[in-house]
Amino acid sequence: MGSQTKPNIVVITADQWRGDCLGGAASPHPAMTPHINQLAAEGARFTQAYADCPVCMPQRVTMLTGQVASRFGLPGNFTVRSPIDRLSSLPGRLTREAGYQTRAIGKMHFSPGRARMGFEHVTLLPNDYVNWLEGTPYAGMYRGHGLGGNEVYPTTAPMPQRFTHTHWIVEQAIRFLVERDPEVPFFLWIVFEAPHSPFDPPAPYDRMYDNFTIPDPLRGSWVDSDEDPPYLRAQRIIRKTHQLSPEVIRESRRRYYGLISQIDYELGRFLGELQSRGLYDETAIFFNADHGEHLGDHGLFGKSTYLTGSVDVPFIVRLPRGMPMAQPTLEIDTPILTADLYPTVLELAGLSSPAEIDGVSLLPFIQEGRGDAGRIVCGECGPAENGTAFATDGHYKYIYYTKGGIEQLFDLHQDPDNLHNLAREPQHARARDRLRGQLVAYLERFRRPMVRDGELLVTDPSLDEAALHARNPWAWRGPLRYGQGYGGNW
Repeated sequence: MGSQTKPNIVVITADQWRGDCLGGAASPHPAMTPHINQLAAEGARFTQAYADCPVCMPQRVTMLTGQVASRFGLPGNFTVRSPIDRLSSLPGRLTREAGYQTRAIGKMHFSPGRARMGFEHVTLLPNDYVNWLEGTPYAGMYRGHGLGGNEVYPTTAPMPQRFTHTHWIVEQAIRFLVERDPEVPFFLWIVFEAPHSPFDPPAPYDRMYDNFTIPDPLRGSWVDSDEDPPYLRAQRIIRKTHQLSPEVIRESRRRYYGLISQIDYELGRFLGELQSRGLYDETAIFFNADHGEHLGDHGLFGKSTYLTGSVDVPFIVRLPRGMPMAQPTLEIDTPILTADLYPTVLELAGLSSPAEIDGVSLLPFIQEGRGDAGRIVCGECGPAENGTAFATDGHYKYIYYTKGGIEQLFDLHQDPDNLHNLAREPQHARARDRLRGQLVAYLERFRRPMVRDGELLVTDPSLDEAALHARNPWAWRGPLRYGQGYGGNW
């Protein structure tokens, strides 16, 4: 690592990127990701990486603190201040205790929006991007097509590639490499807004998958049965997914893959800049996401469930040259959490982790070539009265929904796509009860209201379908101008 004793560290986070949408993963999704594949070829890919709370804002807190949402008590998007202590946050500690220059670029989704949370400098999306866009011929065209940030109809970016936020984020990251202090190591967090909806890649990515076979959405045998959780039915009604024809869904999937490929191809410029500046070999590179995207599976879009596609994320670690690892192109299937990022980065920088965190360092896994076979990970999402929670040991996944007290159990070895619910089958009762007990203990440890008197909460399963259908929480998001942030808890 040259004259430096500590590695540079780059964390690349995408918003709403499914764990199975990688070109190097065995998956029916035809996403082309050559540069991320190369990082995996040089490093380690964790095949069972999970978001403890698969929603945007809690995951930012988790990655910067190593604490799960159940611990800090905000298992959903929120309007209060993000519970991040700037001194003990990941960038705060790297700056104060290890001499790092720290920078964040992209979608932070903190509250308040311009808070730095321990970073020395933050270049913010949408605020700084929108202000930059005002000086171009495409002023006011962020979201200029009229679709909101959670609408899933397919469209095309209202500006050419070089004016999109994905391109702008990479340009800002390259500029940081030019302007950084060369005498200290750096920690750079790049957070893309894509492939989060709207599914609006620019040309040529909008038509890149036109000649590909696009897989149909999956549909569990439990959908539209008495095992179908009201929690999920409500999401379908609000999003009006029954109005989406197979052609629309297929085209939305194409555009989603296009956003993914744009990120990957643009990252080729950034990784090339690291190479040309002699920084690549002395830089640890992480690639992950905050949560996934259902993409039409089980009639769902978005996230906030523990079904495959929503809860699972890509997680790749490429260590600097010379750091010990069992072997390149390593795949580790032990369950991990996004909370593991915090202690892993701290260990890379030579810092210890505090006791009050929920993540574990992944460096021993990478160095030994295997994970912790006994690890069980848990999480919760949503308010107690209408929420969901899960536990998995990597073999079975248990999901609980308070509305109606619905249970799901999936054998991830035989049924990774969560098509067949085993929760009512007697031969799987032992696995169900064991993971249910682990989940109860987890929620009790943090005194979460989803558990009362040692039992998981059960609430009224009824739905006011007419009222739900009349709701429109994800539309009416026109162009943003003059540095306006997301606002509206969006």
